[in-house]
Amino acid sequence: MSLQVIAFDADDTLWVNEPYFRETEDKFCALLEAYLPHHSVAKALFATEIANLQLYGYGVKGFMLSMIETALHVSNHTIPLTVIEQ
Repeated sequence: MSLQVIAFDADDTLWVNEPYFRETEDKFCALLEAYLPHHSVAKALFATEIANLQLYGYGVKGFMLSMIETALHVSNHTIPLTVIEQ
C-alpha cells in the first residue's frame, strides 16, 4: 500500500484562544441585555457568525465584525456607538 494523503490539523491555534473568545462573547451578551436576554444574544451572534463564515473565515476579524453586525441587528440599529466601542 502506498501513501496517498498527508493531512495536517491546524485548528489547535484556535482552541488555545477559545477561552478568550468565550469571555468576550459573555461580555458582549451582557452589553446587549437591554435589548435581548443573554442566551438570545448568544444565539443571534452564533447565527451571524455562521452566516459570515464563508466571507470572513475563522478568527478574531470575523468574530469582531459579526459582533458589530449582531449588535446592530439586535438593537434595530439604535445601539449607541459607545457600546460598539466597548
